[in-house]
Amino acid sequence: MVVQRPEWKVIVNLLRETNPVLLNRIGRKMMNLLFKRNVKEIEILLQKLNLYKTRLSRERDNYENQPTPRVNYSLLSQLIDETFEIAEEKLTEEDISSMVNLWLKQEQFRFLSMAAEKRDVPLGEIHEAVHRFSMIPGASKNLSKEEKMAVRVSLIRRFLSDDLDYISSLKECITVADFAQVLSRTIGPAKGNGKLGGKASGLLRAEQIIHAAKPDNIVLRNLAVPKTWFITSDGVLDFLHFNALEEMPTIKYRDPAEIRQEYAYVGQIFKNSALSSEIMTGLSLVLEDMGDRPLVVRSSSLLEDTKGSSFAGKYKSLFVPNQGKKRDRLEALKDAVVEVYASTFGPDPIEYRRERGLLDFNEEMGIMIQEVVGTKVGKYYFPAFAGVAFSYNEFRWSPRIKREDGIVRLVTGFGTRAVDRIGDDYPMLVCPGQPGLRANASPEDILRYSQKCMDLINLETGLFETVPIETVIKDTGVDFPLLSYLISIYDEGQISTPIGTGTTLKSGIPVITFENLLKRSPFISQIKSILGILKTKLGWPVDVEFAVGEDVHTLYLLQCRPQSHASGLVSVEIPTDLEKENVLFTAKKYVTSADVRDIEYIVYVDPLEYDSLETLDEMLAVGSAVGELNFRLPHRKFILMGPGRWGSRGDIKLGVKVAYSDINNTCMLIEIARNKMGYTPDLSFGTHFFQDLVEAEIRYLPLYPDDEGNLFNEDFLKNSDNHLRKFIPSAQRLEKVLRVISTSTSARGKKLSILMDGENDSAVGFFQ
Repeated sequence: MVVQRPEWKVIVNLLRETNPVLLNRIGRKMMNLLFKRNVKEIEILLQKLNLYKTRLSRERDNYENQPTPRVNYSLLSQLIDETFEIAEEKLTEEDISSMVNLWLKQEQFRFLSMAAEKRDVPLGEIHEAVHRFSMIPGASKNLSKEEKMAVRVSLIRRFLSDDLDYISSLKECITVADFAQVLSRTIGPAKGNGKLGGKASGLLRAEQIIHAAKPDNIVLRNLAVPKTWFITSDGVLDFLHFNALEEMPTIKYRDPAEIRQEYAYVGQIFKNSALSSEIMTGLSLVLEDMGDRPLVVRSSSLLEDTKGSSFAGKYKSLFVPNQGKKRDRLEALKDAVVEVYASTFGPDPIEYRRERGLLDFNEEMGIMIQEVVGTKVGKYYFPAFAGVAFSYNEFRWSPRIKREDGIVRLVTGFGTRAVDRIGDDYPMLVCPGQPGLRANASPEDILRYSQKCMDLINLETGLFETVPIETVIKDTGVDFPLLSYLISIYDEGQISTPIGTGTTLKSGIPVITFENLLKRSPFISQIKSILGILKTKLGWPVDVEFAVGEDVHTLYLLQCRPQSHASGLVSVEIPTDLEKENVLFTAKKYVTSADVRDIEYIVYVDPLEYDSLETLDEMLAVGSAVGELNFRLPHRKFILMGPGRWGSRGDIKLGVKVAYSDINNTCMLIEIARNKMGYTPDLSFGTHFFQDLVEAEIRYLPLYPDDEGNLFNEDFLKNSDNHLRKFIPSAQRLEKVLRVISTSTSARGKKLSILMDGENDSAVGFFQ
């Protein structure tokens, strides 16, 4: 009678003859299993190896600080054989066979581990490996906990980030199946090894963290992320090589003025260049998947949306209507992609990198192509509302609001009017922790400081347009998505809010108040949960962008990054014994804490003279001169003072037209609101412009000289000697509107200091 050998012994003997390397790996796994089960014989076995090494060391007079002698390979093989002998004694045949078969199955998936871990595996191969793994039934169950973790971490490093904090926050809540979905919507050079970029990484991490939290947070059950395709970061390198533009990365070392001058030309070079057939084929797949829904092409550079370097607004995000014949839609999508690539070499991001010591970093530009959240209403396409939310609130309009209560900038239509600074309009400011405390209380103020225009896509013209809200409501009527949640009616000095879902527009003025949205929808609970979960999981405050299409319950997350914050002072004490003649100004509204001293120059744009400028060219010349002064004046030794909203999109009559690279060397920006001229600074906190100020440690203060109790020494600013021509000899024609004041010269040797007490909402600028 033939005795049948146990299955595991057959396998072990076969491997010993055919694949001893694999046998060693399985033997090590068996050794670890027995060790975990506290089998004493395994500890003795391992001690035998240590004793052998120690004996060799003594024989050769080796010490601990010298290399350990190599053990004969036959001893290692003997240890594996002894391990299986111990297993046969301590475990059942079924148990051993089950484990050996499981480990053999796991060996089928070593291709995934190798592809994920090796940095030089190209996109095409790793995509295939992840896809193969995801198609095998029960593949994930056959991997050990350690192997699953190793593969996830390797894929995170390969496509998302090498940052250890990033890896730690994501590795527990993302799976290989999640990567399979992402890579099925990823295009790039097949032999490339680029990443998805910072913006994509931030969004994917936030999505996974919130998805993991959904079972315990019913309010988040409908939270979603728009359908998104990705172009890997090395796509821009492929583009440069394909068009013989390899010299472009050297632009960053040029003089800032030269970069600014040449940028428009660089943009047109890119526009008239081609993408490789490989990338164009990928873009064609994007259009087949997205259909004819409008798209937004968003930047996702390697450095973007990282801690301390958000690059907010530095790179392009472009809307594509995606209407008409596929050939035309493909050309428009390609055009948007190369324009985002061109923005990599713009003056603002290069100056931003220069300041942070990032200029030598090999910046690459990934791209996200997202389906635009919104709904088609007549000829328009737009979301019901959108905005940006922050964990911390730095501009608190009530003592009852705490920093941790957060803040939301909320608009109807596209969120561009929330993240951009708009010269002639206002978003709704909402505090999630205190939603009942509004910045404006009276019906007149609610009307005056409400949103008047909205950004949308006109599907007939194929253009991204800004249209008065009243016009859109008139054109669309009750088809305007979620209208009853967004508007109130101003009539004869009173504000009334629609009851239920019905909205009558027969009388009064529709005003965007979001009253029903804040009181009768899950929105506030959703935002509070999102900010709270992400802040807790990540360990730092966050800044998220969002949009809602036509279902008030479904909120789409568009972006997530660390919230920018300055290293402010805990407390600042305002002197009470200052002589009036030494005070330049006082302020009592929207003050944050800061202590700015030894100011040598004031760059003052006279509000009255600026208001009297008649042409656009004259106003643009003022902004250009400010940019040149920013380059020539001593770094962080001057402040900017002038009317309205600097750096805003829209009517530059309401604020000086500047970009980040025009103001990045100043230590403070003071915006002046004079009642008689209609210049009104707004709470710009949350805009890309404000984030620039925060990250660059540029202090901000709005001045209201005409408010009761405020001091404003306008005579000093108007009558002090003007040193403009000393720094810009050709700027004589601007001397009436633009003044450069030396504080020590005009104040008889004294220098200007500015103290800002955010706790008590008080600030003073004085000479000492």
